[in-house]
Amino acid sequence: MNWKLIEAKLYDVLARVAEKVMQGYNEKWVGAKTLCEYIETFTPRWLEDHGKALPRTQVIYKDANGKEHAGNWLYPLHEIQRMMKTGEIKNLLDV
Repeated sequence: MNWKLIEAKLYDVLARVAEKVMQGYNEKWVGAKTLCEYIETFTPRWLEDHGKALPRTQVIYKDANGKEHAGNWLYPLHEIQRMMKTGEIKNLLDV
């Protein structure tokens, strides 16, 4: 048996599992200000102008009168950190 190959494959599997856990149940959804604190290359102005290029979500709700309201944008911190680590962040599309 090639123990180095087995070790490398095991490491790869464990790394993918850890990544899925961090981006799943342990994902940390943060607002623009907090994202800028964690990843200093982002500024509030940059997020205003180009934030749509990042993964994000927004709370949408209806009040008692049925009028729809939108909350602030929230960004998945761990997913964006992974994108920085893998270089995926270099391929953002600002559409």
